[in-house]
Amino acid sequence: MIPAENPAILSVSISNGMTVEIRLGLKEVRIGRSKEADLLLPDPSVSRLHARIFRVGDQYFLSDNSKNGTLVDGKRISQVQLEGGVSFSIGPYQIHFSRDGKSPSAPEPPTVVSGSPVDALPRIEKKISPKTSYSTLDMIGNSTVIKDLISNIYKVAGSDFPVLIEGETGSGKELASRGIHEYSYRKDSPLVIVNCGAISPELIESELFGHEKGAFTGATTQRRGAFEIAHGGTIFLDEIGELPYRLQPKLLRALEQKEIKRVGGNESILVDVRILAATNRNLTKELSEKRFRDDLYFRISTITLTVPPLRDRREDILPIATHFLADAASRANRAVPELSGPAVELLSSYDWPGNVRELRNAIQRAVVMSDSPSLTPRDFSFLLPAHSDASPEVIGQSLSRWEQSEKTNILSELSRQKGNKTRTARELGIAKSTLFEKLKKYGIRTMQ
Repeated sequence: MIPAENPAILSVSISNGMTVEIRLGLKEVRIGRSKEADLLLPDPSVSRLHARIFRVGDQYFLSDNSKNGTLVDGKRISQVQLEGGVSFSIGPYQIHFSRDGKSPSAPEPPTVVSGSPVDALPRIEKKISPKTSYSTLDMIGNSTVIKDLISNIYKVAGSDFPVLIEGETGSGKELASRGIHEYSYRKDSPLVIVNCGAISPELIESELFGHEKGAFTGATTQRRGAFEIAHGGTIFLDEIGELPYRLQPKLLRALEQKEIKRVGGNESILVDVRILAATNRNLTKELSEKRFRDDLYFRISTITLTVPPLRDRREDILPIATHFLADAASRANRAVPELSGPAVELLSSYDWPGNVRELRNAIQRAVVMSDSPSLTPRDFSFLLPAHSDASPEVIGQSLSRWEQSEKTNILSELSRQKGNKTRTARELGIAKSTLFEKLKKYGIRTMQ
């Protein structure tokens, strides 16, 4: 386990497709609509320097400096101590304060874990303060592909090159981007997350580059976009394959020249941001079909990382499920249920087309709907195809009771040994070759 001090994080949704996060440390953080603000909120109801957050010892305090006020629980405050999980209002924005190092707005669940490649990366370690938080890489799993991904995140974080993160929906691309930002020298500046697929094509240029007053119908005030808000920090362009073709040259210009123009404006504005992008599309196919510009592709893909789908690292399924079990039980105010052997088998053999996000949702649903201290395949019956003739109760019915018990014992020991077959065979008291025969007999698939 990597030693860490969990940081405090401010998170705010600026619009339907844009979220801003900023890490709190010892330095005072100023909130407002001015360029001098550390957390920039582009709305006329927000004062130029509306509020500030400062640290005394281990506690954070919110202080209001504004005309229109800062609200906590609907009440205007002058100064208040912040506790983890609290939200406060500034103008139209709800700002969330978190002490556990995880943004409350994060849609991506943890996908990989513990076990640190830091010792293997002395060059990167020298650039990281011993008190740096490692919580953004709170990753669960021990598969080789995940260890490689973590190692690569450490490596690329130390540079300032663009990174393209590829992977299926729900696999953890946003989590990888958070890790890169957290380990970069930009970690104390904003991380701005823009979901290109969630913003209408008519508004995305304004969201990225901002607009001047009167630039279009409804533009009643000047507004700064993602690039200005992220100045000094990182922009994560999620689902970049959804970016309209007509806007791609403007994005390329911003990357190449480090400057932007607001919609309806003539002034060139210098911006210093690092670009991270993600896609679940095959961008090389998009290139051949002229839906994505090759010059932009080569600019954003200086470094490419791939987040593997869950079905390609099945030994990580049970540890991740166990993590989600504890979290879901805590939220449901109930004791943590166990996973029965047949339930473990079902979860481990399922292909998880929705990846980690689907696994999280499945565990949450099962925990909420079950009254039993142990979850069985029946609690996950919604995962079975509607046309399947097999009910959860008859899964494994072709095995004798003794064989089912042996299979469950092997699955449990494999999980306890984190997929290591040599240690599993030793703990079970059988030869490794015998273990392989039993894995084949019972159809147990692993990646190691």
